[in-house]
Amino acid sequence: NYKILSKIFGGFKMRLPPYKNIKNWNYLAIAFAIPCVGMLIVMLFSQYEPFGSYSMLYSDCYHQYFPFFKAFRQALLSGESLLWSWNVGMGMDYLGLISYYLASPLNLLSVLVPESLLLEFFSLLVPLKLGLAGLFFAIFLKKTFGKDDLSISLFGGFYGLCAWGLGFQWNIMWVDTFALLPLVALGTIALLKEKKFFLYTITLFLSIFSNYYIGFFTCIFVFLLFFCYQICNFKSFSQFFSDLFRIAAFSILAIGMTAILELPAFAALQTTQSSVNQFPTTFRLNIADEHTWQGLLDAMRQVAGNMGGGAELNFKEGLPNIYCGVGTIILAVLFLTAEKVKVREKLCCVFLLVFFILSFIIRQLDYIWHGFHFTNMIPYRFSFLYSFVMLYMAYRAYLMRKSFSTSTIAGAGLIAFGFILCSNDFQDLFTVISDGTMAANFQQLFQNWDWTKFLNQMAYFTFPAYNLLFLFLYLLVLIYGQIHKRAPRDADEQTRKEYLLARIHRREVAAMCLAGVMALELVLNLVNFGIIFTGTGISNYPKGTTSSASMIKYMKEREEDTLFYRAETTHTQTLNDGALNGYNGVSTFTSSANVRVTEFMQALGYGAKNTYNRYAFEESSPVANLFLNLKYMLERDGNVEENNYFTEVHHYNNVYLLENNAYLPLGFLADSQLSNVDFSVSNNRFSFQNQLMRAASGIDENVWNSMSESTLTITPSDSVQLKSQSGVGYASYETTNKTGTITYTYVADRSGFLCIDLNLSKKNSYNVIKNDVELYSESYSLPQMIAVSEITPGDVIKIIFKCSKLNEKGTINVAAYVLDEPLFRQGHAALAESTLELTTFKTTLVEGIIDCNRDGLLYTSIPQDGNWVAYVDDQPAEIILVGNAMVGVPMTEGIHKVTFRYENKAFSWGWKISLLCAVIFLSVTLAVYKPHPKKGKYERAK
Repeated sequence: NYKILSKIFGGFKMRLPPYKNIKNWNYLAIAFAIPCVGMLIVMLFSQYEPFGSYSMLYSDCYHQYFPFFKAFRQALLSGESLLWSWNVGMGMDYLGLISYYLASPLNLLSVLVPESLLLEFFSLLVPLKLGLAGLFFAIFLKKTFGKDDLSISLFGGFYGLCAWGLGFQWNIMWVDTFALLPLVALGTIALLKEKKFFLYTITLFLSIFSNYYIGFFTCIFVFLLFFCYQICNFKSFSQFFSDLFRIAAFSILAIGMTAILELPAFAALQTTQSSVNQFPTTFRLNIADEHTWQGLLDAMRQVAGNMGGGAELNFKEGLPNIYCGVGTIILAVLFLTAEKVKVREKLCCVFLLVFFILSFIIRQLDYIWHGFHFTNMIPYRFSFLYSFVMLYMAYRAYLMRKSFSTSTIAGAGLIAFGFILCSNDFQDLFTVISDGTMAANFQQLFQNWDWTKFLNQMAYFTFPAYNLLFLFLYLLVLIYGQIHKRAPRDADEQTRKEYLLARIHRREVAAMCLAGVMALELVLNLVNFGIIFTGTGISNYPKGTTSSASMIKYMKEREEDTLFYRAETTHTQTLNDGALNGYNGVSTFTSSANVRVTEFMQALGYGAKNTYNRYAFEESSPVANLFLNLKYMLERDGNVEENNYFTEVHHYNNVYLLENNAYLPLGFLADSQLSNVDFSVSNNRFSFQNQLMRAASGIDENVWNSMSESTLTITPSDSVQLKSQSGVGYASYETTNKTGTITYTYVADRSGFLCIDLNLSKKNSYNVIKNDVELYSESYSLPQMIAVSEITPGDVIKIIFKCSKLNEKGTINVAAYVLDEPLFRQGHAALAESTLELTTFKTTLVEGIIDCNRDGLLYTSIPQDGNWVAYVDDQPAEIILVGNAMVGVPMTEGIHKVTFRYENKAFSWGWKISLLCAVIFLSVTLAVYKPHPKKGKYERAK
């Protein structure tokens, strides 16, 4: 072995200067540059913003984070109140949304950036934050172990570019707290070891303030870290309780200083879907299929294998993101064999890792970790804590690498190889080899060569080969550094000196090569990320670009004297188009969504689901629009459908501005019966709207009438087999090809405005066609009502549903109804007789005058989250919720002044608690760290 390694590395005849002695290197700057510059290079080659026409706005970043970021910047510039927002959904508590999505201090810099460069600035926050993660981890290593060499830069790079950092970087609001974790850990050690509290308090405050959700993970980790420290450094019970009091006191101060944001956020969470999650009562597992002890072991095998899973990342679904380098596994195992490390410290590290693994797997622990609810995708969000512990163990072993024997290193490599064998990639490879699938596939390839199929087969080897390559390289370098010739016993002093220099030289070469292997792994991890990460095209983002912006500007100028109204797009792009485009909209998709508003929108027929935290406006029912204060729609595809309820007022290129001629303002007087309508979702939403219209306006007949069964024909394509169907629009089917279609054809038997209610079991696309002219093409997401067009007898309406999978089994349920326009106009006129004329409209204050022609209920489309209060003629008034969501106030006949104020009691308490804690913290800081004046010459003499 010595001869082989000597031949490989023996070419280095000159003595290499050890990198730890290279002068004028700022290793902390290098630690920042590795993740930051590395990510910038990936963005450059992948042509992401600011270097190209693609962006890293992946998934929710596209739909939520950037639209919220853009709206937040506008709120800061305009000086609006940050307590409530009208351009996110129907309106919602803004502090709750800020605390989760927008509280990063770096977001404040957005006010200095021109709006034209806002997306570029937002994109650059990703490499900046990952760079800070690498920097802060390097600072942790430097201060904890007293090292200032290239090793802290490389390990900082592994933290900043770990699987969690690369896999979840698109959740940009989480990355601040991920980056701050090393400083919180460093502050914890300083607090317990040296009684220095400043760093701990400030960094814990920033961690929670930046994102309370990930900050919650940090708080749990601090709790675990405290007990591990006490176990490793236990002196006496009095010291233990003294440390406990100290860390508790400064933790309370840190958390207390965030109360201005976190108390309102906690109150807002009580209105979301998360508040109805329940603790699991039975033993269940996240990863394994079988909820047994055997399943638990298999799940642990999968998690362990994912430690060495190459750069195979989980962006939305999959195993925990815990990979942080193959070398990290070897070094972490060596850490457990080191004689210089206390047994108690080893046990604490093992406990933390095992506890994290069990938390990934067992549903009860996972529920607690994620803030007492289950996540909707993006699982194991706390897995970066696992990587932190692994890298700590690895760095400890790295510093002691000279003390390990070659057999110990080889044993550690064997154990690391065992972890890699546990990975699902190896399991898949073993399966296709053992069952003969791969051999058969290669035989077919040789008979009929196909590069695509060949690459698909070679994909089985990609990650196993990647892991084994780096396992081999790390072992090669570590073992080479330990193998050396001993000087003969009878050698003179000069000879012994030469042998010693040769040994030092070999170790320096090994150190340089080890740094090279680590750097190579970091580079290839970034390359792999650049290959597998799918960016998003932004050439039409926001949709309609300058044409839409011009139309929105025209709309605002047209309504310059109107204090408040809502607008929407006929077909959404992001589900937060209001925030993205700068108008007061309807749709939203946010974790802060008020579950009662979501259910209200679902009852009205819009695409909404409480567990999805979203409700989406799609052009649908004129009846539902009455209750949304919807005045305008933007059509951005140039396909303006025939519609008696929306009138075109302007267009520019392909963007049309449509005005609702059946508009009702923010508040209007309805019959008192409206408060008794049950908004629980009905199986037939047209029947519900009939009931709603009767209760609100007092009309006696139905405004919606069903198309007769005889007007409908259901026709499958050749590759689709109908299993069952009914004349009222239900069909079940199975496909024999990926390209099958099912066509619903209606032949109109009356005149009026046609709407359809869709309920599909599969999320496929569909086309709506009238008289052979396509009206629009959409992808189905959730059950919802869709506006079709004005129809006359004999018109042929086709709805073509496209199947997307082979052997797809699904159901389609379509209801088609026609609106009775004269009756609808009668109901609208009754509701429009007494409306709220706004005199003052601010973010948290709405005032107006209403002339009530009768006793009734003032309905408003103001969503209630518990903080809106009402006054009638300056006297407190009772609020009656309509649909358990919207603010309604009982009214008597006559002219009344009505005032609505947003009074957030949680914020009122929060800023006072934050101020008190900040004053206490600053007072203690000044008392402890106040510099003592130097004594003069004669005073010192005394």
